Amino acid sequence: MAISDKIDDWKQYPNALGSEAHAAVVVGEVTHALGEEIPNDVAVALKTLALRGTMRDIAQAIQRGEELNPAVPSFHDVVDAGAAAAGLSWTEAISTITRFLDAASERIG
Repeated sequence: MAISDKIDDWKQYPNALGSEAHAAVVVGEVTHALGEEIPNDVAVALKTLALRGTMRDIAQAIQRGEELNPAVPSFHDVVDAGAAAAGLSWTEAISTITRFLDAASERIG
């Protein structure tokens, strides 16, 4: 699959389960094709998405077995609260990665 197709594929579902790893793979392929290092802002964005995935996994594990208890917040609420407390924004991270991939895709051709 061409790199531009991989970029478009990721952009269709940037919040899907596993999208964090998918973004990292695409960024790695793009920077390799360009012969460049991953820009710092993109590396930070990838770390933010990795934290999102980890928090989601932890929250789901905590919730297992207690999902019928109405007092237990949803795992989405736990992840969002944790991210807000850390001052992180998934949307900013996705935006940073998308801008990088779009610009790189134009350069690759």
